[in-house]
Amino acid sequence: MKLSKSERETIILFNEKEEQASVYTYNLELRSQLDELCKNQPARVEFVRSNSWGGRTYLIPKKWIKIKPPRVLSEAQKRVLEDMNRARREKKK
Repeated sequence: MKLSKSERETIILFNEKEEQASVYTYNLELRSQLDELCKNQPARVEFVRSNSWGGRTYLIPKKWIKIKPPRVLSEAQKRVLEDMNRARREKKK
């Protein structure tokens, strides 16, 4: 059975008491990142289980969960970055 895109969820659960968060995901990029963290930081990231449809559950430190809105640039900041990029492109030529 193949799941639709809307059925392939990522669910992050944590409570106020525990220091760990549970991450349940079907997202291939996130799974790869979490698998790599399991290898590099086994004391902090733990693979818990997978299901037959491709979902995986991991435990990670709750402190790692962040909400990061995109950076909003002023018109002046955009112009400075555009000028820097233009200068870099010209330098490569």
